[in-house]
Amino acid sequence: MKKTRAYLQTGAVLSCVLFSSSFSSATLASGFRLPELSTAGTAMSNAMVANPDTPGALPYNPAATGFQTQGELVVGAIFIQPDISVTPDGGTSVASQGKETVAVPNVFASNLIDNNWSWGVGINAPFGLETRWQAGTFDTFATLGVAFLEPEHSKIEMLNVNPNVAYRFGNTSIALGIDNYQVRKLIFNTQSIRISGSGQDYGWNIGLLHAQNNWSVGLSYRSNVKVKVNGTVDGTLIGSSVSNADAEIDFPSLLQVGARYQFNDRLAMELDVERTGWSSFDTIEVNHSSSPPLSSPIISRNDWKDATAYRLGGSYELSSTDQLRFGYSFDGTPGNDDFFSARVPGNDRQTFSLGLAHEQAGWTVEFAYMYVQAEDREINAPANSYLTRLGSGDTDPNGTDAFNGTYKLSAHLVAFGVNTHF
Repeated sequence: MKKTRAYLQTGAVLSCVLFSSSFSSATLASGFRLPELSTAGTAMSNAMVANPDTPGALPYNPAATGFQTQGELVVGAIFIQPDISVTPDGGTSVASQGKETVAVPNVFASNLIDNNWSWGVGINAPFGLETRWQAGTFDTFATLGVAFLEPEHSKIEMLNVNPNVAYRFGNTSIALGIDNYQVRKLIFNTQSIRISGSGQDYGWNIGLLHAQNNWSVGLSYRSNVKVKVNGTVDGTLIGSSVSNADAEIDFPSLLQVGARYQFNDRLAMELDVERTGWSSFDTIEVNHSSSPPLSSPIISRNDWKDATAYRLGGSYELSSTDQLRFGYSFDGTPGNDDFFSARVPGNDRQTFSLGLAHEQAGWTVEFAYMYVQAEDREINAPANSYLTRLGSGDTDPNGTDAFNGTYKLSAHLVAFGVNTHF
């Protein structure tokens, strides 16, 4: 018991150190989804929901805790270097000025309660966003005399605290848990208006894992979570005032299913499909009481659709202590051109990943690398569409010629992690 407590205390200290860093990011999967929840998952392009053997699979499907024979502690960090740029129509390429490298931490601990029951708790960041555009990137705003509405800094910095219990009967394990989404920082600035806030709320999750002979199949579902964010709107730069404000961020539901096959003692492969309920991310309304010229609510329409990701991952035992990992995924974008926003300039993207794990004296050290490449996104909204919208009293630029141009996105991810038994 003392040994167990010592390991958990070590994990708590490590997680506090990791989570003191920033964990927002550029959008790396569909929408502003960050599916990388562990170093092992990063190495296998997040095809982990049907994996009963690898501790790094526990954050993806807590039902896997039912297949562990002892306590597990998994700690890691993923370092993301995004490259986002836009070439506006008739202009030159401009890069987003968000942080050059962002750290996204993760930790998961689990243990047995008895022969059937087990528990687990994870802390990670399943969503994140950061873009920052310099003034004049989208010159339509200045041309129309509304430069103060041009997007500047957008950021979602959040974490999920996820306790679970699992029950195993025979070759099947089922888990039920709570998702506590904590939005540490929401920023929705224009070049002259500052909007920020924070908040938290709860959802739930369920996991199922069945393993028999060389096959295993898994399912994980997480409910959508509506987080009410409270903060301020500062319009003093345009002659308005500072006031309290609130908005709702609707994080989507996540359904991931997969099947894994152990070909022999060395090689295993898994194929997963994830459906993200982005259709719930419709409109952001920022309610405030600032004085004119700011109107209330400030509205940003997105009208996203549900999106599907396909993931293939595998592992190969190089020796009794070393494992090679690899993966590929395709993520479809939820956004459409009719409501395109430069704050979240996503498109369909592919990931290619590779990793290595080395076990020694009860500890496993892990490394992973992933390359993300999105398809170029060309926006060609009708000329003068933003002028027409402004004439109707609607200031939302999404889906108009204000954002016309070609958008490029890629990223390099490097992950390090350790896990041990107790």
